[in-house]
Amino acid sequence: MLSNSGSWNDIISLVDNQNIQHVSFDFWNTIVRPNPQFKEKRAELIGTFFNNQFSKYEIDSAFSKIGKKYNEHQQAGNFAILPLDLLKSVLNEIKPSSNVNLIGLCNQINTLFLAYPPFIEPSFYDVIDLINQKSKTCSITSNTAFISGSVIVKYLENCNLLHRFSFTIFSDEFGFGKPSSKIFDYLTIKAIECKSIVDHTNILHIGDNLQSDYNGAIQSSLTAFHLLDNNLLKNHRNSLHVINDINAIPFSSEEYSKFKFGSYSLAQKFGVDLFEFFKAFHFDKLVCDHRKIIVYSSPYMQIPTSSYYLTHTFYKSFKQFLAAKRIETIQIEFGKIERCQTYTEDYGALTAEERFNLIKNDTYKLITLPAKDDLCIFIDDISITGTHQRVVENLLDSSGIETNSFFLYFAKLSNSDVCPSFENYLNYQFINEITKLLK
Repeated sequence: MLSNSGSWNDIISLVDNQNIQHVSFDFWNTIVRPNPQFKEKRAELIGTFFNNQFSKYEIDSAFSKIGKKYNEHQQAGNFAILPLDLLKSVLNEIKPSSNVNLIGLCNQINTLFLAYPPFIEPSFYDVIDLINQKSKTCSITSNTAFISGSVIVKYLENCNLLHRFSFTIFSDEFGFGKPSSKIFDYLTIKAIECKSIVDHTNILHIGDNLQSDYNGAIQSSLTAFHLLDNNLLKNHRNSLHVINDINAIPFSSEEYSKFKFGSYSLAQKFGVDLFEFFKAFHFDKLVCDHRKIIVYSSPYMQIPTSSYYLTHTFYKSFKQFLAAKRIETIQIEFGKIERCQTYTEDYGALTAEERFNLIKNDTYKLITLPAKDDLCIFIDDISITGTHQRVVENLLDSSGIETNSFFLYFAKLSNSDVCPSFENYLNYQFINEITKLLK
């Protein structure tokens, strides 16, 4: 029995193993990535159904809460719940004042899913082509939640992919989900049916969830591969606060809103807090290996952003700390990335792909150029999708700059199920009308 983890490139060598005769894929966050536009349109649809009684944030929060509970329910080995019943739980969460045709609403959501389908991982095609070349078979073994297996099958038909799989197993249709041994035992039976030489030792299951996909398959004596996050970012997103649950923000959202609209005192507070975090967890393993450190705030042209003042406080705290410790071998400098902004849309209300498509047309220039041995610390207030980090990393690459990069945020969103427009909820949590802005 083999056990592995890594990226799509690592999967290829494993699939090539002669012992592997059947490959089972998870669906969500393995074969495909969710389309943020679908969640946006779903929230609009439900809002319209109830005459805009609820905000998109309230609707997204309800889906996130029920989805999280159901994920825990499946991971505990319990029976599967149908998408229609999960949708009913979402509506019970937001408590609409009127009844709704639940089946009709569910059908419209399914139509939206097919209209705004998920994105297929490009590397998946390389792996499935290799499977076919080696005359091996493959299938899908996946948990479902709000979208049923039958709708996913329709999506696969639309993508001309369904014929590439010998069979599909979805938890809402089978009755149990991963990591239950029941679904993996059924996978083994189906794989043996489609190729008689297969037994459980010849099956490889690939998925992104450590407990459901990897541990579940291993416990059922299959070969397992844990697909690590195929993030487009080259560097880790380090942050003081991590937002996993939008119903449990780990900092004051009202203070954050005031900070975004110009509270200098809160910018100072956040900057000091961020440096204390950096000093406690990253200073010793980063700073001592470098003689020069450049601290960059998020890109701007003429009017500094709120994160500029947070970053400047971080920089001053850093300088004061070096002086207090009498560390004279390290030079610290405040750097700037100039940006020519090409849009006027409200960035906080956009989806991940819309954000990148929008800002990729902006022009950026490193005013303060680093040397190869310098340490560059890029700071921003919050990272929702990592779009700005992608832009900075691309800027370094396109400029031929090789340096040591460290990206640091006051907070980051780590739950990919949350619509990026959640950022606007934070921005306007307190400053939501002109009187509060004036105050």
